Formats: sequence, C-alpha cells, structure tokens
Amino acid sequence: MQFSLRTFLVVTCAVGVGVGVLGHLFMRNPNLFAQVASLVVSVGPFLLAIGTILWLGSRRTWSGLTPVCGACKGSLPVVAVDRAGDCPKCGASLREPKGILFLAGRGRRWGLFVWGLALVAMPLVGIGLLLAAYAMLGSQPGLRMLSNQQLIKEQLPNQVDQPWVWRELEQRLKTGSLSQADVDETIKELVKFMTTSRPQGWDRPLTWQRTFLESAVGAGKVSDPVLFSLCDAYHGMKPRVEQLPRLREGTARFDIEVRYGSVWASHGGPGLQLLWQVDRVLMDGQPISIRQTSKNGQGWSGRYEGDLKAGEHEITVELDCAYVDEATLKGLNADELSKSRWPKARKRWQQTVSAPLKVYPAKERLVGLTTDARRDPGPGGGIVIERLAVLDGDGGKKRIVLRAGFSPAVSGALSYDVAVSIGGRVIPMGSMWTWRKEGNSRSSGGHFEKRVEGVDPAVRTADVILTPNPSHIEKCPDVSEIWGGETVLRGEVLERLDSEGDGDSRGK
Repeated sequence: MQFSLRTFLVVTCAVGVGVGVLGHLFMRNPNLFAQVASLVVSVGPFLLAIGTILWLGSRRTWSGLTPVCGACKGSLPVVAVDRAGDCPKCGASLREPKGILFLAGRGRRWGLFVWGLALVAMPLVGIGLLLAAYAMLGSQPGLRMLSNQQLIKEQLPNQVDQPWVWRELEQRLKTGSLSQADVDETIKELVKFMTTSRPQGWDRPLTWQRTFLESAVGAGKVSDPVLFSLCDAYHGMKPRVEQLPRLREGTARFDIEVRYGSVWASHGGPGLQLLWQVDRVLMDGQPISIRQTSKNGQGWSGRYEGDLKAGEHEITVELDCAYVDEATLKGLNADELSKSRWPKARKRWQQTVSAPLKVYPAKERLVGLTTDARRDPGPGGGIVIERLAVLDGDGGKKRIVLRAGFSPAVSGALSYDVAVSIGGRVIPMGSMWTWRKEGNSRSSGGHFEKRVEGVDPAVRTADVILTPNPSHIEKCPDVSEIWGGETVLRGEVLERLDSEGDGDSRGK
C-alpha cells in the first residue's frame, strides 16, 4: 500500500488534533469525553467506510492480461510470445491454434483488505479503551482527575441523585483528602437539592448519599450549622397544621392536627433526632383548652370543644423543638418524654405555626345538591353492598348488619343517609360520605348495626335506600356540592344468620 507524503502529513495532523481534543475533554469534562469517544468509535467507522466506497467508485481500475501456454498453462515471457516458438517449460508449439492463451489478472488488493480490517477493529479497540478507562478511573472516566472543588461545584450539582460522584467523594473521605470545608460544601449542595425538590420535608431514603453522610458525621467533618441545615431539609423548615374543618357557630368540637418531621432522617446519616412538643394552642391570640388525643414521631392531634362565633379566626400552635444525638435516646421512646426530660440538645428553639379557621352562621348553606349528569355516580349511587344480614340480638331482638363501601370508580363527593327497607319497614342505619379528587380521598366508615324487633323468617331480600344529605360532609372545606339524586338498591340479598333461619344461612 502506497501513499504520498502529503497524505501522510494530512492524516498525521488530523489524528494529532483529534487526540489533543479528546485529551482536553478527558481532563476537563469527563462526561463529554465519554459521549464524544462513544460517538467516534461507533459512527466514525461507518462514515469512513462510506467515504472509501465513494472514493473507489470515482476511480477507474484496469486489469492486465497475462500470456500462458495453452498446454501447460505456464506463464510465457514476452519474447516467447513475440517469436511464437516453443513453450520453454513443456516444449509445446506455441504456433498451434490456442497455443497461447491470455488470462486476465486477478491480483488481490491487499491495501483495501487491510483497510477493511482496520474499520472492523476500530470500534472493538475503542470500546476496549473505554472499558479500561472505566476500570482504572471509576464509574465515570476522569472523576479522579478532578480537583475537590471541580468535583463538588461542577459535577455534583448535575449528578446529586446519582451514585458516581458520591462514590468518588466517599473514597476521598476515606483517604483524608477532603477537608471540613469540602464536606460542608458537599452537604450544602445536597441540602439545596433536597429543599428545592421537597420544601415541605424529605419523604424518601437518600440511597447514594447515606454512606458519605454517615462517614462524614462520624468523622466529625460536618460543622454544626451545616448539619442543622441538613436536618431542616429532612424535616421541613416549619411544622404545618393540617387543613381545619368547616364549622358552624355555636357549640362545636373539632380536631387540630400538626405534622412535623420525617421518618427518613433516622435512616439518612445526620445522627440527630428531632424532638418537639406542643406547648400552647391559641385562637385569635388567646390560649384555648386542648385535649391531646395522639402523639407520634411526626404527628400530634388535639381536640377542642367549646363555643364558636361566626367569622374568620386564626389557630396558632406554639412548639418547643430540639435536635439531640440519636445515641442519647437509645432504648427510650421519645414520644413519652416531656420536654423537661429531654437529653441535652445540640440545638433548641421555638416554632410557631398558624392556620385559618372559618366559622359559618348556623343557617348558611355550605354544600349544594347537583343533578348534573356528569356527576352521576351510576345506578348504584357509587355504593357497593358487601354484606346485609340478620343476626340474633339481646332480649329477643334482631340485629341488622350492613357492610358497604364506595366504588373505586367514584370521583367527587357523595354524602348519604342510609336506610334499609325490610318487609315494608324502613330502618335508618346511619350515614356515609366520601370525597375523592386527584389521588386524594377522605371517607367515613361503612359498617352499620341496628337492633330491631323480630324480622319475618320468610324475608330474604331487602332494599337499601341512599338519600343525599350534605350535612355529613360539610366539614370538608374542599366540598361545594354533592350528587343530589336518591338511589334505591332493590332486592339486595338478606342473609339469615339468626335462629329463625331455615338452616340455609344465605338468602337465595
């Protein structure tokens, strides 16, 4: 294979420029280097092959003719052909018909063959080099070549929720090449990601970051302000009061629920636990009496009972909060500790959170009825009857048991008075309501029992009557109207599980 000096110089310059550009990318931007290298080794050979085919197609090629002896097929020198004598190899006369034959040359083009092999080998060699780079330099080429600041400031913000940079940071932390300032900067980038993604608090594990955080906190390389900001990112900057119910003036009873904290903080490496306690609840700036009904790690609820005046009110909850080392709480139930018995805190502070409460006049209509066909829950009224039975009760009475639920297909709001008609007698059972919107839902229970006088043993079916009643759902502040059509589910099977049954416990 021959080539000119000019071709050699052009190829040498092109290869040099390519190697220089890739080397610069490898040192400054490993991700872009990997993308460019992958593109070159995969697309480059195809482009070169196409270019070679076009180049060969634009050139003319000539095949020479070789004289041979017609008898022995041996090559003949030009002199023997000119003189047309005898074959110098076999002595046959070359003057006879077909004494001399001319064969077209079929010589192999070794240069093109080698070029084809090079095209085939190029992607294999390139992939091998990339794999070697991955093996030597970690999961992403070039991360070990970056300085701490480049790794933290340039790479981490774009890959904060991926493992590669965190593994490199773990390795540098183990070798002692990260200072406390580097660790603080790293955690600040993580906090920025957490508070931007979920400002109300973190609600999932930190899979890739956990080992780094545990190691950094254990080594004492995290300053207190940065550690506290990480805890705040987990728990949320402030507690929140769940949406308060809609109420009417007069004597009322309602629950106040406060949410604060994240269960994932104890699995994420900060090493601190949030403790908090509700100190006071105020209405319009005045303390009110609240009976605590529950308290767990992330929630508190209390019940208020008293008189309310119509108008706009504000509920304010004051909390005492602290971050304490998890080790000081080992073996203790933090929910059972009053704040006077809390271990020594790394940080202690007070929080205040407020929520509006609207109280309506006694006669004001809060929830309307609609018969818009788009809100129609269907022929069953959106209710599914799971069981309807008669059982024996005390004192010779019977128990009517109804178990019902709402269909999964229901959307919007429904609120019913529920009654059962057995043998012509209508028996009120209670109420059911539900509200569903955009993945959120709230519903009442669906289990009812009623004691009645004897039920005719021959009765095997009953009707379930659903009468719309907005008063049961008006506490839900997001509900403005419910379906207003009455529904009667006729001929529901009535199971006879009482002693007056005929031995067949289920209706037919």
